[in-house]
Amino acid sequence: MSKVTENYKNLALGLGLNYDEMTNTIYGMRNGYEFLVYATDQRYPYLLTITTSVRSAGMALSKDEITQFRKSVAPVSSLVQKDSLITVVNKSQKNQSRLCSDLGTTIDALSGFLRERNYTPCCQTCGASAQTVGFMLESARLHLCADCAARTKSENEVKAQQRQQKNVNIVGGIIGAVIGSLIGVICIVILGRLGYVAALSGIVMAFCTLKGFDKLGGKLTAVGVVISCVIMIAMTYFGNRLDWAFEISSGMKEYYDYNMNVFQAFRIVQAFVEEGDIQSDYIASFAQQLLFIVVGAVPTIISAFKEQKNTHRVAQIGYMQNPGGLGGSDFGNF
Repeated sequence: MSKVTENYKNLALGLGLNYDEMTNTIYGMRNGYEFLVYATDQRYPYLLTITTSVRSAGMALSKDEITQFRKSVAPVSSLVQKDSLITVVNKSQKNQSRLCSDLGTTIDALSGFLRERNYTPCCQTCGASAQTVGFMLESARLHLCADCAARTKSENEVKAQQRQQKNVNIVGGIIGAVIGSLIGVICIVILGRLGYVAALSGIVMAFCTLKGFDKLGGKLTAVGVVISCVIMIAMTYFGNRLDWAFEISSGMKEYYDYNMNVFQAFRIVQAFVEEGDIQSDYIASFAQQLLFIVVGAVPTIISAFKEQKNTHRVAQIGYMQNPGGLGGSDFGNF
């Protein structure tokens, strides 16, 4: 168990709520409202967002009311209302006891603020005053009633099945990978001219090539990964050689006062490195680029397959840990 997971569990316990490790979400009812608490950016696990879905017969919250709430509740950095969804962001706090106190203060203050204005819990999608629970739709967290949850789940299951059955456009994927790899080549040359280490260019090459295949090919498959890797290696060789060509061209101008354009220099790169006995440097620069391609490719591939797995996926928050316990019989089949 990671330290963050352990801290989230303790936070949930301190707030009288539950914690779902699969979605990394603190959830549950407090003061008559259903709340979801989570970090929108996992790099900042203690910059927490609080959401609830409510409706009122009156008008939406005014700018003055929002400003008043934000100023009167010290831990709050922002409050936004979009249709029925209320989103509050708390200030980051690494001290766990203080963080728990801040969250409790914000949730209680928000509950009182909404109750004073006659806001009642409702479904985020249809607006009906009904029991709701938290759901994950891909990376988004939603407050849904049973009917909307069933409809959303059914619609997205069909979309997921259609995507799974969709054939990969190999030609389109290759075109996309080549276009993406050209961005990597440009990065190699520009950073090389600026004298920076080539780490970034290798990562950009891997990311753009794989994403290019995914976008124009329809989806990234094992075959797409292999094709993309071949293109990456070829284009990295091309980019590295082009970088050396720029170096030779500028060197001929600076030291020999001889104007040699990059295209001419590109043709003589191999002869130049052999004659100058710098073959090892040339190979080392290419190997360095390949190393950083691996650094960029591995997380990109993992992320792409994970994203495809979760595309159109609807899952009830907390259901895997406590089947039927949060949402009752209406939600138990999720």
